[in-house]
Amino acid sequence: MIVMKFGGTSVGSAPTIAGVASIVMAHERPVVVVSAASRVTDMLLAGARLAAQGGDALEARRPVVEREHALLVDLGLPCDFFDDEFAALLDLYRGVSLLGELTDRTLDRIASYGEMMSARIVARVITDRGGTAIPVAAWDFGMCTDSNFGNARPTPEAAAATRAAWEALPAGCVPVVTGFIGRDGRGRVTTLGRGGSDLSASLFAAALGAEEIQIWTDVSGIMTCDPRLVPGARVLPRLSFAEAAELAFFGARVLHPKTIEPAVAAHIPVRVKNTFVPTDEGTLILEQVDGKFRRGRGPVGIAVNRRVRCVSVTSTGMLDAIGFVARVFGVFARHGVGIDVIATSEVQLSFTVVADEEVLGAAAAELADAACVTVQPERAVVCLVGEGMKTTAGLAGRIFSTCGDAGVNIEMISQGASEINVTFVVRDADCEQAVRALHAHFFEDASAASEA
Repeated sequence: MIVMKFGGTSVGSAPTIAGVASIVMAHERPVVVVSAASRVTDMLLAGARLAAQGGDALEARRPVVEREHALLVDLGLPCDFFDDEFAALLDLYRGVSLLGELTDRTLDRIASYGEMMSARIVARVITDRGGTAIPVAAWDFGMCTDSNFGNARPTPEAAAATRAAWEALPAGCVPVVTGFIGRDGRGRVTTLGRGGSDLSASLFAAALGAEEIQIWTDVSGIMTCDPRLVPGARVLPRLSFAEAAELAFFGARVLHPKTIEPAVAAHIPVRVKNTFVPTDEGTLILEQVDGKFRRGRGPVGIAVNRRVRCVSVTSTGMLDAIGFVARVFGVFARHGVGIDVIATSEVQLSFTVVADEEVLGAAAAELADAACVTVQPERAVVCLVGEGMKTTAGLAGRIFSTCGDAGVNIEMISQGASEINVTFVVRDADCEQAVRALHAHFFEDASAASEA
């Protein structure tokens, strides 16, 4: 048995939903997990914010109704297909408007309708095409969570509940399960946060001992680099779990790092496939990758995180004091600023963040008695990922000399925290030049590839 997850673009139009139905019906009784159709979650949340500001509930609901009605018409389904969902949404928006209050709990409840509608419509199309499928709310498939609205996590009993739900299904019936959402112990709807539908699929697969998790999206796999930066980027046929996690963390958007955690724990391969070109092999993510898929001990991919800020904390008297670094990080944590790449010297601590000037200014003010804080905007983090990066002699030199030959100055370097990446910071204006030069050297130059 496999678990197949289809993202928002895969369930966003009549032709793609028909394609999803064909893909599902070509497999023997998979578990299908679906996201909300493209843009629907954003519409739902925008409507909630409009209602909280006193806006008309019908107007708050209108974009979602129009979007889903158009999809029903294109599929030839009755226009009253989602009447129950639309009525429930209207009641929620009216309540928010009357109270003038929008809690995380209410946001989760409103957001859940995107996945609920996707599951219903995909199951219906599969059935209309001769298959046997039913829509299943995640909580009816074992997704029991804590009460951390907006970023909930499954409870210990969730896996057993998923197994019981699977075994209770009619023979041969394909469950089309809502991703991203669950319920807490009091029956309140929760959401799993960023990458929640992929995480749902991984959790269900781990609970059921699936042979494989398939993530169906709008690209043919994980690529050597973002093709918007490097047109010559190509799909990677195999990656290790560690490599995929590093690429995702540093900017590759196909997978979120937490998505594959349950797969890693359960030793389940993850395959990234293209709904629009289902015959493409995609990228298979495994615990270990054998030699025939390796050119050598060099990078397998380049990830980029753009328009970050580089923060430098300078103190001649405090940097080596016990607890000073903890204080710095604590101040930024209190202001909700996450810290990514870190480098230190005798008198300076530097790190990258994604935050606006106002927040950084407030954090800097707290440290004014002990350090000088400077912020450099418009920076980019470039990360080269591959097994054996740390232990390959001369590799870092090749990376930096390639950037130097391209006229790109490297402002900050981080290597050693991970066995499989080399990370550095450049001006955002130099990012594309650096990435293209590195991609040409490591992935397009035959002589360089043979040496990697």
